[in-house]
Amino acid sequence: MLKRLATTPPIRKALADRLAARAWNTPQLGIVLGVLLLLYFLTSFVGLFFYEEQLPLARLVATLLIYTAIVVLIAHVNRQRGGSWADNFGLGFLQLKKLVLSPVLYLAFIPFLILAAKAWHLFLQDILGLEIELQKVAQVIVQELSWLQILYILTAVFIAPFFEEIMFRGMVFPYLVKHAGLAKGTVLVSLLFAAMHFHLPSFLPLFLLAAVLCLAYWRTGSLWVGIGMHAIFNAVSILALNIVD
Repeated sequence: MLKRLATTPPIRKALADRLAARAWNTPQLGIVLGVLLLLYFLTSFVGLFFYEEQLPLARLVATLLIYTAIVVLIAHVNRQRGGSWADNFGLGFLQLKKLVLSPVLYLAFIPFLILAAKAWHLFLQDILGLEIELQKVAQVIVQELSWLQILYILTAVFIAPFFEEIMFRGMVFPYLVKHAGLAKGTVLVSLLFAAMHFHLPSFLPLFLLAAVLCLAYWRTGSLWVGIGMHAIFNAVSILALNIVD
């Protein structure tokens, strides 16, 4: 029933308008993104101050500090905008009930994502002759179990999805929907999400994941759904990496 309704033009417009109404204005979004880019730039020099064996912990601490600083900034700007987290992000208690949709949507999407990832890796290896390497975060996760590995896993499953969904789907996506429309907004924010991970082998899978997360937010109005799907995706990916390893 929901699928049938959502494909009708009036419903599509109403759902897009709901997102557009949550869009931050350009100065507000620019401040948050500017601070985020500045912090990432500053942390790119972490390697100059630590030994090689200290870098994984240093990078994790820097990442958590960035997450904390940006969420505090978002909360501050959101308070100035007026309205609640439920109104502006779909993060209210009532929207939390839609979290049950996350595993269903994940299971529906994951077979397609696996096939796309396999095809993308074959293209990179057989056509372009590139070697498939794990992301730096994944390289830590597949190491022998340690407290540092556990911290990385907890961050990837519980903290990163919350932060990234607020940034990409909660802030950037509504802004792009308002100014460029649903289709272009979905493509642009998905390209940005995939590119920000700086890992070519993951680019296409992350792009497709981001597109599905955008559509889930558009359809349900609840950012909890995307957070749940994102967390499940990361958890299953970590489990698969450790099984294969």
